[in-house]
Amino acid sequence: MHPKVAKPFSEHNPLAEVAQSYGRALLAGRRLPPGDLVDILELERRTRAALLDIAAEHGPVFKGIMHRRMVVCVVGHALGRRVLIEHAKSLRPLTIEIESLVPKGFMRGMAGETHRNYRRALVQAISALDPRALDEDFEAIAGRILARYAASTPGGGSPDAWLIALNEIAASCLIVLFYGARPETDAHARLVAAYQALGPHGVVWNITERQASAFRALSGEIDTLGQKAGGILKTLSTMGMADATMLGNLIYMVEIGRYDLRGLLRWISRYAADAPAWLEQIAFETNTSRGAGDRAAQAFVLETLRMNQSERVMRDVRKNFIFEGWLIPKGGLLRVCMWETHKDADTFPRPFVFDPARFFESAPAAEHFSPFGLDHHHCPLAELSVRICSAFLRALSTGYDVAGHYPEPAMRGPYHFEPSSKFFVGLDARRRKRLGA
Repeated sequence: MHPKVAKPFSEHNPLAEVAQSYGRALLAGRRLPPGDLVDILELERRTRAALLDIAAEHGPVFKGIMHRRMVVCVVGHALGRRVLIEHAKSLRPLTIEIESLVPKGFMRGMAGETHRNYRRALVQAISALDPRALDEDFEAIAGRILARYAASTPGGGSPDAWLIALNEIAASCLIVLFYGARPETDAHARLVAAYQALGPHGVVWNITERQASAFRALSGEIDTLGQKAGGILKTLSTMGMADATMLGNLIYMVEIGRYDLRGLLRWISRYAADAPAWLEQIAFETNTSRGAGDRAAQAFVLETLRMNQSERVMRDVRKNFIFEGWLIPKGGLLRVCMWETHKDADTFPRPFVFDPARFFESAPAAEHFSPFGLDHHHCPLAELSVRICSAFLRALSTGYDVAGHYPEPAMRGPYHFEPSSKFFVGLDARRRKRLGA
C-alpha cells in the first residue's frame, strides 16, 4: 500500500557528515547543539513523542541524525519562526529537484525576486477563483466517489479500496482546481491517467526517463486544453504568467498535493470514525446553514492537522550560523518540529486529545498554529486544502454512518505518520435515509 519511491538525501556518508560538522564547530570556536547522534526517524517509529522527550532533556534545540545527515531540531513555534526568518539566507527549503524538467525549478526552492514573482502570480490566480463554486465542485466529487465506494463494498470495504477512493477524490479535486477539467470529461480522465504514470505509488524524488516521459505527456494534455482550460491555469494564462516554469510548477503542485491530500483525508476519516457526534454536527450545519455551515467541518480539519500530517519544516543548511548560542553547521539539516510544537499544552490544553471544539469559534493566532508553514514559503494553497477537506466531510457526514476498521496505532510512512496500513472505513447509507435524502 505504501509508496515505494526513491528517498532523498540517501547518498550522504553519515560518518563524513558528522566529522565535518564537528570540524566546522571547532574551527568556529562554537559548540554544536546538545543531544546524541541517534537516528531520530527510528526513534519516532518506536515512540511517536520521542522528540518531545529529547527536548525535555536537552532543551528546544538539539541534534541527531536524519536521512544519514546531522540534523538540528528546533521545538517551539516562536523559535521555529525566528530561525527560519532570521537565517533565511543560510537556509534552503528541501524540495524535489525538478530542474531537469522545469527551467527555474520548483517554486518552493526558488529565492529572491524569482520566488516573489512566481508566488505573487499564483496567489493572484488563486484569489480570482470563485470559492462557493469550488466548494460545490469539491463536495460533488467527494459525494460521487464515496457513493461508488459504498456501493462496491457492501458490508465493509478494504484498505486498498479506501485508499483508491481517497486518491481519486484528491486527484479529481486538484485537477478541477488547477486546470478546470471537469470529472465527466475525457480530458479529466486523461490527466488522471498521466499523473498515475508520473508517480503510480507516490512522489518520485529521483527524476528518471519514466518521470520525464510522463511529464511530457502531462504537458501535452495541458496544452490540449487550450481555451477550455479553467481554474488557476486560466487566470495565469490571462495574466501572461503561464510560462514553462509556472506550468511545470502546476504539474508538480498537483503531483505532490494529491498524495499529501490523500494522506490528510485518511486521517480525517480515521478521526471521523471515532467521532460520530462531530459528524452529526457537520451534517446538521450542512443541511441547515448552507453557505455558512462550515464551522464544524473546518474545525475538524484544523484539529486533524494539529494532531497529524503537519509534522515538520525542513531546510538544508547552506552556511554556518549561530542560533541560541549553538553552531548550526553548513552541510547539515534543520528541522522545525511542527507536530511537537502543536502539542504545547499552554496553547492547546489536553494536547494529545482530538478535540475540534478548540477551533470551533476561531483558529489560534498564527504565532501558535501554522500547519502550512512558518515563513515566506507558507503554502499558498492552504485555504483551498482546508476547503477540499471540509467538502469531503460534508459529503461523508450527510451521506453515511462511518465505521472504522483496524484503528491500530499510527505508523511511520515514507513522508508522514499515517493510520495503520490495515485501516479503512465502512460506509452505511442509513444516515442519508434518516435525513430524508
